[in-house]
Amino acid sequence: MMIESWNDNVSYNQYYAQCAPKHCSYFITSRNNALYVFTTMIGLFGGLSVALKILVPLIVGWIRNKMRVRTETINVTNSFTCYERVHALWRWIKKKIFELNLFESDASWDDHHRRQYEIISTRIYLLLLTFAIGIIIVYTIAIDQTQTIIVKNPSQRRFEKLVSNPGNLPTLDCPCQNIHIPYESFMSISPHYHQLCSSDFVVENCSWINFVHYRSSPVNYSHEDYRLFVLPHFRLLCHLCALANDALVEALRIFHSNKLITKRAQSRQVVEAQVESVINQFRLSTPQTFIRMLDFIRQMAQGNGLVSSISSNWFVLPTYITTTVIAMRSRSYGVNNCSCGTNSMCVSSATIDTWRVPGFLVGCSPLESLLQSTLECLYDVSCINRLKMPNQYSNITIRPLKYTLSSPNVTVQSLVNLLMVDRWEQRSITYEQYYASCAPSICYYVPTERANPIYLITTIIGVYGGLTVALQIIVPVVVKTGQYLAMCRRQRIEPMAAAITDQ
Repeated sequence: MMIESWNDNVSYNQYYAQCAPKHCSYFITSRNNALYVFTTMIGLFGGLSVALKILVPLIVGWIRNKMRVRTETINVTNSFTCYERVHALWRWIKKKIFELNLFESDASWDDHHRRQYEIISTRIYLLLLTFAIGIIIVYTIAIDQTQTIIVKNPSQRRFEKLVSNPGNLPTLDCPCQNIHIPYESFMSISPHYHQLCSSDFVVENCSWINFVHYRSSPVNYSHEDYRLFVLPHFRLLCHLCALANDALVEALRIFHSNKLITKRAQSRQVVEAQVESVINQFRLSTPQTFIRMLDFIRQMAQGNGLVSSISSNWFVLPTYITTTVIAMRSRSYGVNNCSCGTNSMCVSSATIDTWRVPGFLVGCSPLESLLQSTLECLYDVSCINRLKMPNQYSNITIRPLKYTLSSPNVTVQSLVNLLMVDRWEQRSITYEQYYASCAPSICYYVPTERANPIYLITTIIGVYGGLTVALQIIVPVVVKTGQYLAMCRRQRIEPMAAAITDQ
């Protein structure tokens, strides 16, 4: 390749700029700090106190009822109306609300001012508690609840179920244990060649070459007579099929040894799309490599003036024209007398005597003329028989090409551009083998959903406990401070009012 050395220059900064990650996530293992432990203990204490305040009286009452001696009760009927009962119940409830005292103590039974102080503290406490719980309820309902869920050793079925949920896709991550997966482990492709490459015209040790071998004939044909080109043409067809097969076998070997680099497990659709893209690239690049090499050979032959084996491009001038040196002259083809000295693509219609051979052309070289020809004649039995050398008898039947398998109007150049491949036989991608090769040991994702009722209730109970403890400490202090400030202000105002009255 005329290369002395390779200069590698890998820029990680440019790679990272092209990667452009939106976020990074990681897990750390650490012990809880003192603040977290303290706040958690307060929350648990408050939640347990609420639960026990509700449960303990019920349990104690149930036990006492079981232990109490049953006594006969006498049903006393009264003459109160329904309205009077409701009105009496409302007055009782109203009284309980106005006299509700959550900070009641023994000292407040005989101290009216202290009792008022405790009732005011209760009202402020309930107001702040209701306000805070209301805010927490609205906030809990409004925000999305997130929780990292970890699935260890996920099966393929579980992974596909996770992928099928659109809500999991943005955060789903299942790292592969093997990030390099060979293509041959889960997929393969194989070419189906043009029917010519498996026909009686190009198979090894066939009799067709003997049928068209005119070179042993003593007759000197014209340079445009197809009997000079027929043998090189079919030998070239045989070589083109063989070279195309060798090129594809080597290319497929390299392709199957390549690896799919995937850091995390991908869904079936993504894997199929990636593999399909790689296969399409392979189908395009492999023929182009073969064509470049063939074009190089063609250009070298034309540029160096190489004489073909049948002297179809250059011929030696007779000795009566020049006697001192051997002189060469280029041949011309076509109605415009295209010269092979300047253009290797010059061609004319192939003829045998006065019969024009369908599809085939003659020109400056057997290869150039063959590439511009079509295989129309090889689809017709009568045309095939006329290509045979006269007086050649055999019981071997040469089967023509089938119209149902390929078109007769396609040039050989078009077939070579596709490496003589009629279609590609692609075996279905085995996603199960891909997943087994990836073998993710863990999957984690963060689903986003609204808070459920259980989460809402437990959150309120936990917060209620912490708020209860905090407010029971803060509210009495605030109320007492407020009363003290009010009393001080009143003491300053009363002397001033008395002085003004005396004046």
